[in-house]
Amino acid sequence: MFLLYDKSYDKIVDELAQEIKDKKIIPFIGAGMSKNLGLPGWESMIELVAQDLEIDPDILGCHGDYLQICEYHIIKNGGSKNRISKLIDRSLRSVEVDIGSSLVHRYLVGMHFPLIYTTNFDELIETAFRHHRVPYCRIATLDDIICAGENVTQIVKFHGTLDHDETLIISETDYHNRLDMEGALDIKLRSDLLGKTVLFLGYSFRDLDIRYMWSKLFKVMKTNCKAYMVTVKPNFVFDAVYGRKGMKIICLDSDNYKEDFTRFMEELYNRVK
Repeated sequence: MFLLYDKSYDKIVDELAQEIKDKKIIPFIGAGMSKNLGLPGWESMIELVAQDLEIDPDILGCHGDYLQICEYHIIKNGGSKNRISKLIDRSLRSVEVDIGSSLVHRYLVGMHFPLIYTTNFDELIETAFRHHRVPYCRIATLDDIICAGENVTQIVKFHGTLDHDETLIISETDYHNRLDMEGALDIKLRSDLLGKTVLFLGYSFRDLDIRYMWSKLFKVMKTNCKAYMVTVKPNFVFDAVYGRKGMKIICLDSDNYKEDFTRFMEELYNRVK
């Protein structure tokens, strides 16, 4: 584990910056990047689901986690994801975002990654690319893969997009099915990972996404599995479990995540440039 201001910190960030310059890094972006701009988390979205089901949110929360509650909603709507997709979309669009004010997104765009993977349903990364007038293509379906443009950043919506309900990875069954790694995006991931290193940004130790994604990556990369993860607080359990499997953890040890994460992204950007 490498703490901000630790003697090893400069070395690990320099190493990461060099790999970015060498086009060897694939960032995986989690919800932490969006929360920086005030977008609602799962808690707010589940409240909308509870209201739609006409169940008290506290009562519903006692009967399952987020994935199980979403699956219950889908079952109650005849197996269709259309209604919950609209609820998520309404929740995300309930906050007006000034993407131009987001320095972390500016630095993300400015480091010119050939590939960016995200598990987020929002479109802040795409919006940032448009705002800074940098070309990109969004990848969420097999057709997107086939029609992807050359020499532009590919933004891979690994958990789907609200524009295509069938692509959404939102229920417990969806997660279990994706572990088989037989879908078009899974095949693309296996190909993209060859010779590359993953950088996790915007995930927390307790995120199901990070454990799920790491299990997939470890399955694909096996003994060559290597990754960086930027975290807020030290966690000796996570460090022991994942550090021995090839994950280098850069810990900001922060009481102000937004400020310190922005500072880290700025420093990384400057070293890359």
